Amino acid sequence: MEHKANILLLGFTQSLSIESLPGINFSKCHSIEDLTELVISNEYHLVISKFIVGDINALEINRSLESLKAYYAESAPKSFKLLVLTSNEEEDDVCKANQLLYFPEEMNLKSLILKLIDLPREPKRTDKDLAIIDFEELFIRVDNNRVFIKEVIEKFFKIKESRISEIQVPLENRDFKKAKDSAHKLKGVLANFSMIEAKSTIIELEKIILREDIDASISKLNELVQKIDQAREYYLSNQDQFKIS
Repeated sequence: MEHKANILLLGFTQSLSIESLPGINFSKCHSIEDLTELVISNEYHLVISKFIVGDINALEINRSLESLKAYYAESAPKSFKLLVLTSNEEEDDVCKANQLLYFPEEMNLKSLILKLIDLPREPKRTDKDLAIIDFEELFIRVDNNRVFIKEVIEKFFKIKESRISEIQVPLENRDFKKAKDSAHKLKGVLANFSMIEAKSTIIELEKIILREDIDASISKLNELVQKIDQAREYYLSNQDQFKIS
């Protein structure tokens, strides 16, 4: 029988753009009471929660879920994972300090979810198959204001060297915290522009910076520059996308 995973979304009123993933059932709830009831009566592989739900935070949500796991440990063990979607670095830091699995909400969840629930992954797409800029996602982000986003993207390409320098200079000075903070800010920009490959590269760069590996960080930063340049070429060759019909 084909494996069908179940995921419970807690505290989300809008789509997470993952709910059409094949092979996965999604459910939603909006309170800790609903969460408890659903977890008791269903077998979930993953619970994805906002950091704040109503008047409780991720730490309290985690405690409730751990209590349920402990209660059902012998009779009907619960083996789901909790993933907290964070919206800022302060929330990231709370999750890190308390060893909670978290993921910045502006990032693409798909590959992480497939890994967490251990479903077969889709074949890896080649560079040719992977959209360098996801225009459909981009225009949804700006409510189809194509004139506005075209102007903003062009301004970014004009100052991109300074944004790279904000990462490179601290790296060369071995100021890893400052380099990581600058990379985190640029990651948000690339995500907002739906620059898929560049965003993926800067996510990898952040992880390397956290390891304080200077050589690997500089190498990955150079790769990021290439990906941003590719995004610029892709943008310039797809100007028809910005025509107002």
